[in-house]
Amino acid sequence: MTELNRFLFHLVNKVWTSPALDPCMIFLGSINDYGVIWLVLLGVLAALSGKTGRWAALTGLAGLVAGLACSEVLKSIVMQPRPFVSLPDVRLLVSPSSSYSFPSVNATYAFAASSGASLTARRLLGRLPAWGWGLLALAIAVSYSRVYVGVHYPGDVLGGALLGISIGWLVASIGAKVGQDGAFERQTIRDEGDRTG
Repeated sequence: MTELNRFLFHLVNKVWTSPALDPCMIFLGSINDYGVIWLVLLGVLAALSGKTGRWAALTGLAGLVAGLACSEVLKSIVMQPRPFVSLPDVRLLVSPSSSYSFPSVNATYAFAASSGASLTARRLLGRLPAWGWGLLALAIAVSYSRVYVGVHYPGDVLGGALLGISIGWLVASIGAKVGQDGAFERQTIRDEGDRTG
């Protein structure tokens, strides 16, 4: 673990803090647990955004599952202790986890789901829809919260984000290719908007 990792953890966990932010950061972590918020958002996307939304949701779900699996395997290989185990006086705002630290599973599947869905829509539509930016912003916020509440180093969430984006890019490449080949041809009013707008 590098000194830069320790220094950045100290800044986020103990210096750049506010009592007003504490409940927000705890809430971000709680809605991300077990991928709940991503399952809800991908379900809404599939229901309301036509053919493009269905393919984006499907690839986002594939990214979430792949991200969870890959990060758990990598975590068991690296076996890096959590910051509250290795460092003194960590400001721990949530219940401590018994698992290892690198990479952050939460950051991995957040970025895998958000980038998988967003990049699929980008490939199918030729542009990134507004909801794609929203998903990516949520992934960033969730990842930051993991350091803020004291359960991950910045390097953990950065590694998770890079792994998640890589997985998202892969599933989006496959999903967009299959989607362009004509699956899910049932048309909706929103599909017409996808093509024209």
